[in-house]
Amino acid sequence: MAIVTRKSLTEMLDNSNPAYVQAVIGRALVVIFKNQTADEQTSNETKHDNGIGFTGADARAGTLTAKYFLKHQRLEDWMIDNWKRKGSKGFPRLAKYHAQINKVAKAK
Repeated sequence: MAIVTRKSLTEMLDNSNPAYVQAVIGRALVVIFKNQTADEQTSNETKHDNGIGFTGADARAGTLTAKYFLKHQRLEDWMIDNWKRKGSKGFPRLAKYHAQINKVAKAK
């Protein structure tokens, strides 16, 4: 059974507590960042089509935001807005990574 789904992640991001939402996004981006290869982490790009880490479109923003969160333990408002922004299917941008996040959550 899944712990993290698109729906549950969307509900977490719709929470009224800004500190909670910031922590959810930051921790999720760090999980995805750690799934990237070392050269992808260094270059802020997706170099390998291996189905893990950030997509090519999100690689730069995701990597830089994850690094910022690791360094400062917080995110800027524009970073949060970027990952909460809903796409054409009605899910936040971060929700497309629910399977990777769920895999780590299940392992804990």
